[in-house]
Amino acid sequence: MVKRVLLISYYFPPSGGPGVQRILKFARYLPQCGWLPTVLTVDPGYAAFPSIDNSLLEEILPDVEVIRTRSWDPFSVYGRIQGKRRDEVIKVGYIEGKQGLKNVARWLRGNVFLPDARVGWVPFGSRVARKLVQQQKFDAVMSTGPPHSSHLIGMAAHKASGLPWVVDMRDPWVEIYYRDQMYEGAIARRIQAHLERKVLSTANAVISVSRHLGTGFKRRVQMQHYETIPNGYDPADIPQNTSPVRERDALVIGYVGTYSLLTHSEGFVAALQQLQPSIPVEVHLVGKVDAEALAAYRAKGIPVKGVPYLSHNKAIAYMQSVDVLMLALPRAHGDSAAGIISGKAFEYISARRPILALGPTKGDLADLLNQTQSGNIFDHDDREGILGFLNDHLEFRGKSWRINDEALAEYERPRLASKLASLLNHLTVLPNQIH
Repeated sequence: MVKRVLLISYYFPPSGGPGVQRILKFARYLPQCGWLPTVLTVDPGYAAFPSIDNSLLEEILPDVEVIRTRSWDPFSVYGRIQGKRRDEVIKVGYIEGKQGLKNVARWLRGNVFLPDARVGWVPFGSRVARKLVQQQKFDAVMSTGPPHSSHLIGMAAHKASGLPWVVDMRDPWVEIYYRDQMYEGAIARRIQAHLERKVLSTANAVISVSRHLGTGFKRRVQMQHYETIPNGYDPADIPQNTSPVRERDALVIGYVGTYSLLTHSEGFVAALQQLQPSIPVEVHLVGKVDAEALAAYRAKGIPVKGVPYLSHNKAIAYMQSVDVLMLALPRAHGDSAAGIISGKAFEYISARRPILALGPTKGDLADLLNQTQSGNIFDHDDREGILGFLNDHLEFRGKSWRINDEALAEYERPRLASKLASLLNHLTVLPNQIH
């Protein structure tokens, strides 16, 4: 007998960006495990999506109902002041603009719009979620964040129905790396800590994408049940029998995703400067790239190419076209830093190019790269280590990189959906007695 789960996610196609892949793949593969999802999300006309990728709409199964609601984006006014179009998203984690307005916007984000700038979705989403679980037959509810406002909607559905509720944490909450930029006051910090504690302790189960992320949650909150279900990759997305990259003189280093000064590494730039006299180097930054970051490369004489946002499939193909993939994590500290594994890391690995990662050398990403034998991670300031890695991998220009396929297979999306289905099955039998 097929069971039904209500999936609550702000990001869902046609939204692009990293936040959409996890929930999209769960929605795609849960039906194979006996669970039919209904997705509650925001209407694109009212959303602040980081990008639009209409190709992802094709991955939504016909039997998966998608319900879209209105929302209110408090930062739309800030965008109008900055002269941005209505469809341009305001990056509330790293807000741009004139210094005075930027500081005001960050203060508002950190002290008024709590838990995050998508709180305007909560009244609309909660009303529809309560109606759904009271009028239709569901067996469980799951919310995913960030934005953590989604969890407030999940809690409303849980309280209205008594259904088992799973909270999916893709990022930290109170320990998010850009928190210090939000000018949070003491009251806001207490509110955020209260909301995190309330959500995580009320949920029947909490899952997160990495071990260290879970360690941070366990340290602060007594949860009923916790599991790690990592991000992954979908073998169906990976082009097969692709032609090898043509041999070339330049060493092409590619980065796919959002790139800002928060992830920029002067140690990496210094290593490229030292490498350049003998080996021509090109850096390709694909996706949402801050102009300041591009300028930082050019100021040091590094050839850099900014490539606009690509659809998901084209981005994966681009990963396979470069010589080395660079994965830069934001500078952070503690469990939140050690627990950051960019969702694209798994697609990087499947592209079979050596991965040069920048971030905590002892953490979940370091463990993943070691497990799959797909690359190395260095501190942002480790110029010598980065230079040594690049020198060691010059010979692989235009060639495929051998990885541990057995280790990578553990992160296939259908397997991860099966793990989630197993958790849901246990919860629907004994929601308060799962161990």
